Amino acid sequence: MLTKGTPWKVILNFAWPILLSGLLQQLYNLADLMIVGQLLGAQSVAAIGSTSSLVGFVLGFSQGITTGMGLIIARLFGARAFKDVKRQFSISCLICGVIAMILMVLSLVYVKQVLLLLGTPLAIFNDARDYILMIFAGIPISMAFNLCANMLRAVGNSRTPLVFLAIAVVINIVLNFVFILAFGMGTMGSALATVISQFAAAVLCGIHMLKNEMMFRFKMPTKLKFKELAAQLTVGIPMGMQFSIIAIGALLVQRALNGLGTTAIASSSVAAKVDQVAMLPLSALGAALGTYIAQNYGSLQYKRILIGIKQTSWISLGIGLFLAVTIIGFSDLLTYLFVPRPSAGLLQLNRLYFRVVTPWYLLLSVLFILRFTLQGLNYNLLPMIAGVVELIMRMIAALLFVNYWGYLGICLAEPLAWGGGLCTLLLWFPTAIRQIKRLVRIEEPGSAG
Repeated sequence: MLTKGTPWKVILNFAWPILLSGLLQQLYNLADLMIVGQLLGAQSVAAIGSTSSLVGFVLGFSQGITTGMGLIIARLFGARAFKDVKRQFSISCLICGVIAMILMVLSLVYVKQVLLLLGTPLAIFNDARDYILMIFAGIPISMAFNLCANMLRAVGNSRTPLVFLAIAVVINIVLNFVFILAFGMGTMGSALATVISQFAAAVLCGIHMLKNEMMFRFKMPTKLKFKELAAQLTVGIPMGMQFSIIAIGALLVQRALNGLGTTAIASSSVAAKVDQVAMLPLSALGAALGTYIAQNYGSLQYKRILIGIKQTSWISLGIGLFLAVTIIGFSDLLTYLFVPRPSAGLLQLNRLYFRVVTPWYLLLSVLFILRFTLQGLNYNLLPMIAGVVELIMRMIAALLFVNYWGYLGICLAEPLAWGGGLCTLLLWFPTAIRQIKRLVRIEEPGSAG
């Protein structure tokens, strides 16, 4: 339960398993990229990197939906409505099953056309296609694990998904070597290793829930009402769209990047992976804060919400500053982790990316706090609107800046997007805070403890 204890301690204690889970999830992709880079070379790295935005678009939608459903469960759990938790979990399973199958079929059918539309270079096209086809075939598996993990986190259990992810990462690394070295499967082998390891994590998580979590035993809902489906979809779809809208902007940037050549693609692949890992502490804090807010909102402890927001904001800013200084200082070393013999051009482009992008982590840290706060308070559409603004900013970078400044335009896409999203959320955030302050007046004194 996140409704008792010192707010910042409770949030940090809940956040660190989310952070490690995020790191382990990134290790799926990092392991793919690093092992492929060491065994197959920079061109294969570019092939996998060229698919990252498209993978993020599809899988991000499924991840966003399950995250939104988790917030519904968190509010019900905070209100101690355990029967409702069980029913809503079963409804979530039905919805996710249908959505996962639709996403998988559409992705597999149209993947070749989309890669062509993105201007994927012919030199890496086949490797990119082989990799992403296998990843998309595993969409139902990925969605199953994300649903299980988000349900457990919704009730305050962020450690169990971490354990199963750790097991999956080990499986993924071993299978990468097996499929690439022993079977010569190239990038497709790397993707197959990822799918199999995700399957193992999903199965282990499901078994744990069946044995230990009475609330999360699936039971076909009787007398299913449209308003119940609508309640889930009105939370899940906006969060899924938020993830996907942001990814659309990344796709546009990827389209512009593909026109700059394989060295630029490889540079962006490496820099983006470092970027994604660096963002994890900020994202984990935000996600923990969102669940904390949802549980305390459900239990009517509004003063705790205000305290948690304030304390988490300062922690997030400090982490953002530390990350920016560290990455700039070790930019070359980070490049060598992925490509053992990088060209001078690759090193130069990576230095440029890190020096332009990482100082804006302070902005990003505030963006995460605002976004997850609003989601925790059930302002579901506002983060999606901010995602649209981020999309527009990335469009400007992709369509205008890259034409004039080349790779520098690619670098500017992220800071522009973060700034646009933050400004959008700031228009509504004070209103949400005033709402909580009004509710504090009827809260019993001493409940912030």
